[in-house]
Amino acid sequence: MGAIMDRQNLTEIVKPQSTIDRGGILVAKEIAEKTVWDKLALENPTHAVISAGSEAEAAKKSAAQIADIKAHVQAGDILLDLGTGYGRVAKYLLPQMSLRGYVGVDSSFEMLTLFKQHYSASEAEQQTPLLLLNADIHTLPLRDASVDVVIVSAVFLHNHKSVVEQAMAELKRVVKPGGTILIYSSFPRAATLMGMQGLAYQAFLNLIGRPFKNGPVRYYWRREIMHLFDGFTEVELKPVGYALLPKSLIFLPKPIDKVWRTLVAKPLNRALEYITPTFLKYYCAVHFDVVAKR
Repeated sequence: MGAIMDRQNLTEIVKPQSTIDRGGILVAKEIAEKTVWDKLALENPTHAVISAGSEAEAAKKSAAQIADIKAHVQAGDILLDLGTGYGRVAKYLLPQMSLRGYVGVDSSFEMLTLFKQHYSASEAEQQTPLLLLNADIHTLPLRDASVDVVIVSAVFLHNHKSVVEQAMAELKRVVKPGGTILIYSSFPRAATLMGMQGLAYQAFLNLIGRPFKNGPVRYYWRREIMHLFDGFTEVELKPVGYALLPKSLIFLPKPIDKVWRTLVAKPLNRALEYITPTFLKYYCAVHFDVVAKR
């Protein structure tokens, strides 16, 4: 098969009669008209994809991630970007390499509209056919074994773990045998002081009957992550970042927490990272990135 296919052929990987076309974006029939992510997108498109700071800062942070993705993707691949947002990954990746197809899935129609607008204005990105799907991450309107590579960037950490389990089951279904799943900034470590706070907050939400509240970060033990990848032939967990002290004190008022973050946690963690022996830094990692082979 050729390295490039047109969008019409790309839609063949979508389950029959599972979507409706709304202005070039395929909308899953079961998804609600509006979501919390649409509200966030209208306010600030970078915030809605959990991208802190300016766009310039986002570009800088994306450089290493894009390089890693390129190392796992080939020109003949169909790539699924789960929780694609406004196309933050595509806007940096596609000008650097053309793919057989790029499938962006997001629960926010507004975010996908922003993605479509940017893609339509970029000739470099248009060398790769684009398919945009407005669907939930845990109910994908895609055929079995239909994509070669999956990327998930800063998406799972704000979803309840039961949703993540369902999403992973869907990814196992749609990725081809021998395919690759790349997950970035989605599994914050529970075995940290920050993680202990997060687990306590989740326990509080469970107690008051709001376990599925959208927004709070969910923290993971290593064994939980490995369990999500049961059935994969290869799974590599990569420790990322350093934070011995929690970067935030989530139970304190925001003004006090801001002082803690800027005047205490950030400078002290930087100093501690400098003096911590290399073999101990694994235990101070902020989160795990994952590279898994189906």
